[in-house]
Amino acid sequence: MGCSNPAGAVMRKIGLALTVLLSLAACGKSDKTGGEKPEPEESQGIALKDEEIKSLGITVQTATPAQFRGRIDGYGVVTPLDAIAQADSEFLTAQAAAGQSAAAANRARSLSTGEEAAISREQLEVAESKAAADAAALGLARRKTEAAFGLRSPWRDAETRQAVMRRLASGDAVLVRVTFPAIGGAAPKTLDISRMGADRKSWSSHTIWDAPADAAVPGRSFYALVEGSDLAQNERVTAAIPTGKAEAGAKIPAHALVYGESEAWAYVQKDAHTFLRTKVDITHPMDDGYFVTTIKPGEKVVSDGAGLLLSRETNPSTEVEE
Repeated sequence: MGCSNPAGAVMRKIGLALTVLLSLAACGKSDKTGGEKPEPEESQGIALKDEEIKSLGITVQTATPAQFRGRIDGYGVVTPLDAIAQADSEFLTAQAAAGQSAAAANRARSLSTGEEAAISREQLEVAESKAAADAAALGLARRKTEAAFGLRSPWRDAETRQAVMRRLASGDAVLVRVTFPAIGGAAPKTLDISRMGADRKSWSSHTIWDAPADAAVPGRSFYALVEGSDLAQNERVTAAIPTGKAEAGAKIPAHALVYGESEAWAYVQKDAHTFLRTKVDITHPMDDGYFVTTIKPGEKVVSDGAGLLLSRETNPSTEVEE
């Protein structure tokens, strides 16, 4: 009669269980590895037939030569003309009054001296008092102008005041106050002023001076005279200080961009039927487009239908509608 071995049976059961667990673990690891998303690869291009290109509504646009410079961005607003005119009028009025009373005081002094004085001492004191009061009023008007428009405004110079005010009054020039979050050193020599919104027209200013700090916006402020613009009073604008050397590249239209794999792309037509998806850097916006270096000037970029191209490339089984 055989003798049973309980301990051996237990050990065999434990070994079998371990084998099953190891097998399951191996299967799980294999499944996980197989389910990982592969690293995105660069596009190898997509080839389409003529009828497919037509059905997808694909049109191309030639990338144009462009240059881009680094810049410091800020915001600004066009100063209303009435604020400038009022400050200028108050200053000119005070200046005229001070000049007239100073001349009257000098004349009173000459008439109050000598044995045959024409006016009394009391009349002289009145004239001198008036001159002192008007001089103080002129100083106040000057400080108010400086507080509003800075210490280096071009209308501090009497020779240029009339010319500047005439251009502002006629609309040939506007005064823009801009603020930059962080900038040091001397005032910039050039400022680029751009309209907000879809119509991003830009103008450059070379008449720039420090403005008083803006209590509502942190940063350093400047005034800039912008010539030949059609900016409206109180209009909000963006401002930029160019920095560094200009870099050569190409400009592509904004609507040529498509997004996938957390990147921005544009399709370049390599031949009549082949389109290559090319990664682009969108950190350099330009008027109605972007400055890029991965696409060369003269290359044809898909301007319409790029989104459908991306869908077709990532899902080749998509049928083209007839």
